Amino acid sequence: MTLPARPALAGGRHPTLTIALHWLSAFAVLLAFAVGWSREAFDEDASRAVLMAVHQTAGLLVFALLLARLAARLALGTRVADPSLARWVRLAATGGHLALYAALAAMPLLGWALASAHGHPPRLLGVLPLPSIANVDPDLAETLEGWHSGLAWAMAAFIASHVGAALWHHVFRRDGVLLGMLPEPVQRDPRGRRGPVPDGVAASEFGRSDFA
Repeated sequence: MTLPARPALAGGRHPTLTIALHWLSAFAVLLAFAVGWSREAFDEDASRAVLMAVHQTAGLLVFALLLARLAARLALGTRVADPSLARWVRLAATGGHLALYAALAAMPLLGWALASAHGHPPRLLGVLPLPSIANVDPDLAETLEGWHSGLAWAMAAFIASHVGAALWHHVFRRDGVLLGMLPEPVQRDPRGRRGPVPDGVAASEFGRSDFA
């Protein structure tokens, strides 16, 4: 059986669902990072346990949102790359997205396995226990902790590269790539009425004042 080809989107705004999942993922990643690192500043077991529960829940949310994003890409399609970009730029963009997606999948799974190896599988929202995916093993836990920490720094680099590329498109190329992923702007017609910009329409067509 032949699967239908994925649709390709013209330049302009991404679908609303894609934008929502993107920013929810960004929030979940930042929350997981912030809570994971700030936890080291606390000595009280109760505070550390609460922060760990939040960290684990944020990580699981990242993984769930990644699956939703991949499903949305298959269903709604992806934007067509600007043919005026150099081939190496298009390849770098594709490689960067693949690396970021791989890290978004690996980080939660490594954290899940790490908690399992410590003998304390994660609990969703600190309440709902999840099954163990690794045997209790202190040596394995130590190895997984090193991997989890190292991948965290790699993901930070991927995210910085992603943000830098978006700013490069916005500041130097002025091609609407960044605006196309921002929450839906509001357009004004000459009579002063306001309304959402339709999906697939370049946000830059309505000027930058709506994003100030």
